[in-house]
Amino acid sequence: MNTPPAPRYRVTVYELRDGKTTQKLDTYGTGFITAVATLDDDLMDVHFGSGGTRALQQDIAAAIADEHSTRRPR
Repeated sequence: MNTPPAPRYRVTVYELRDGKTTQKLDTYGTGFITAVATLDDDLMDVHFGSGGTRALQQDIAAAIADEHSTRRPR
């Protein structure tokens, strides 16, 4: 019995500025984590969404945290 292939997702990101839409990202993957932010003066409203397995989401979150953490000197 063959197992079906993992689902694939297409993620696109657009920047909306002064009535103009600019595509910033168009990519495919087996999972994703998204954040959509709206900045109004000094207030930011953020909404998160995700797809893929819980383990994959945890791996992606760990990779993002590692990428943006302060590096320890060696």
